[in-house]
Amino acid sequence: MRAPILIALLCLAGIAQAQEPATPPPEATAPERSHALSRDLQYQQTLKRETPISEQRQLEFAGESRLGLFLPAARPEPLGGILLIAGAGEHADWPELIGPARISLSDAGWHTLAISLPEAPREPVVDVPPEPVESAAPSEEATPEIVPTDAMLAASDQVDAAPEPPPEARYSERVTALVRAGLQVLEGEGAHQVHLIARNESAYWALLTASTGAADQPPATLMLYQTRQPASAPEPTLDSLLETNTRPLLDMLNLEVTPDRLMAGEHLRIARRKGQQTYQQLDLAPLERSAFAADMLDKHLRTWLTSHYQPPPPPVAAP
Repeated sequence: MRAPILIALLCLAGIAQAQEPATPPPEATAPERSHALSRDLQYQQTLKRETPISEQRQLEFAGESRLGLFLPAARPEPLGGILLIAGAGEHADWPELIGPARISLSDAGWHTLAISLPEAPREPVVDVPPEPVESAAPSEEATPEIVPTDAMLAASDQVDAAPEPPPEARYSERVTALVRAGLQVLEGEGAHQVHLIARNESAYWALLTASTGAADQPPATLMLYQTRQPASAPEPTLDSLLETNTRPLLDMLNLEVTPDRLMAGEHLRIARRKGQQTYQQLDLAPLERSAFAADMLDKHLRTWLTSHYQPPPPPVAAP
């Protein structure tokens, strides 16, 4: 059943890319934005249609609902839970890292739950105001406008009302609420220790969510794949989140790529300066040159998880 899902989603992504014009005219901005939103909805609808009901979980967060793909551990007692977060613009069964890992880690004994991010806010289109029209008779004295009392009171209420937070702040609240909802779903399925795997921009959101949670709350560890700072979240910076991180972190970067190499050097300096003994880097370059890249990455993930495994507490004896 999973192969048709992957084929359908890859075809959907290819059709969406083929329909996008190479050099869109300025007036095509609004249709393109609605098309990007509809593609996310199409991903959700395709996964819901092609995934068995037993694997579907509806995550409730910030007044919204989003689909997650759950697989139980292939053993009576799970070793723990793994929350996988696809990158921006990807779906919960993305063929790079997310889809393969959710299956292989389930086979290895962990509950897995894969989710994707909601659509990020777009920059607003700024309309240029029309030029003011000169008065036909500027020398004549203007008649003062009489404002009704009710209108004055309504305007006063609008001034006193608290301003709405910017779209970036609302998006940050939505995403962190979604990540927490995913962690809670895995705990509800009986996973006593929950870990988190995220790629690209989602890795930033995973780190942000972990930094705002209590030390005794999940995730137990973080596995971040080529982390990128989202344009919709200039603050806090990725470096500042790494400085305050107290959880074990596996930082996966391709040291043959200039942005990753510079990032790896800075991240390592932060870890050494802060004395973070549980920070570890994994160079993806040798893996990506191998014909068995996916298998090698899966082996590294399992090794990391096994090294940080904590057995569940013993059951409380009845009085």
